[in-house]
Amino acid sequence: MSLQVRIENDAIRMEVWPQFGGKVSSIVDKADKFELLFNYPAEIPTGSQYGRPYPSSWYAGWDECFPAIGPGPYPGHPYDGIGVPDHGELWGLPTTAVPTKDGITTVWHGLRFGYRFSRKLYLDGSTIRADYTLVNLAPFEFRFVWAMHALMDMGSPVEFELPSDTEYIWSHDATGAEYGQRFRLHDEAGELKDLPRPSSLPDQKSWKVFSSEPIARPIRVRYPSRVSGRAISVGYSSPSALNAYWGIWINTGGWVHHRHFALEPTTGRSDQLDRAVRDGSAGKVAGMGRAEWSVSISLDAARSS
Repeated sequence: MSLQVRIENDAIRMEVWPQFGGKVSSIVDKADKFELLFNYPAEIPTGSQYGRPYPSSWYAGWDECFPAIGPGPYPGHPYDGIGVPDHGELWGLPTTAVPTKDGITTVWHGLRFGYRFSRKLYLDGSTIRADYTLVNLAPFEFRFVWAMHALMDMGSPVEFELPSDTEYIWSHDATGAEYGQRFRLHDEAGELKDLPRPSSLPDQKSWKVFSSEPIARPIRVRYPSRVSGRAISVGYSSPSALNAYWGIWINTGGWVHHRHFALEPTTGRSDQLDRAVRDGSAGKVAGMGRAEWSVSISLDAARSS
């Protein structure tokens, strides 16, 4: 039976499952005992999930997607044509886990591709920090799309502070329909204008949107009905100058009849690696090289108006 690891301080309580791809199944804000991550009644898996369709897995909480989100072929030497599993390799692989100060470090080793991927996850007061390191074990450049795939609960109203002058790309929905529509929030009059208020969007639909430009500042999420108007801020940085984009996922029932959202820093403007390579947004690491990046999730009260 797999064991979960609890990480806890005065502000936050988290549950991590190293044998299930390092999944974070719970993040509780102790200020009002609010569960931030999406979950649903499900049996804990007893066998390998590697290579399974993601909807048939235990898909709750926060998984790491790498080297892509959508399934598809790797484009280029030396892995040309090798298939990337649905939502990547990591969520289906057991990890090597090492306790560290205020947290845990999990390490994955690629099966279809030559890499070592690690995430140091720890608490810093009211902030969750995730430090990532990718090591390319092959003497050839490696291209990838990584995403912090954290499905967040939408049982309470939420509001995003999205810059209205930024260009976004409406990529697709859960039915497989593709749009490729570029837009700015202040120019929209339909559903896309309501993306910052996902609780007001129509039921039984879904939207996947990418920022056109790399992440420049954090996105803030407010919960108006929670005590003191609690909020979180999600930020991204990279000492390796690795660009990431915002992947915004909103689901009001269009995908397996659930309601959740995700603000995903991602190293590509597409779920599919070959498409991200074609548009020049895919991450890359040199042969025998390494890349490093970090994500922060800060829990605090809403700003006074």
